[in-house]
Amino acid sequence: MASEQITIYGKTYKIKAESSAVKAQELAALVDSKMNELSKTKGKASTVDLAVLTALNLGQELLEVKQGQKGSKDDLNQRLGGMIRSLEGSLETIKNKGSVRS
Repeated sequence: MASEQITIYGKTYKIKAESSAVKAQELAALVDSKMNELSKTKGKASTVDLAVLTALNLGQELLEVKQGQKGSKDDLNQRLGGMIRSLEGSLETIKNKGSVRS
């Protein structure tokens, strides 16, 4: 695992990148951006307070995405279930029509 340096809210950290799907620099830029955004609205809040508020905001966004995906999956499963029932009904009708003619 390679280590790299990132900077968040003016402080440099040396980290080991664990995921190749998410670039450490992109993640650091997101956290830095959120902290700077919050610092403008919270005035003279401490860095620790800003970090906690940033973590809460990012956590909320993550949970909303996860819940949205779960909702999408549930909706998709319901729609697929309805389609399957409809197809089964159509197949049964076709079978019944075929057996009536014989």
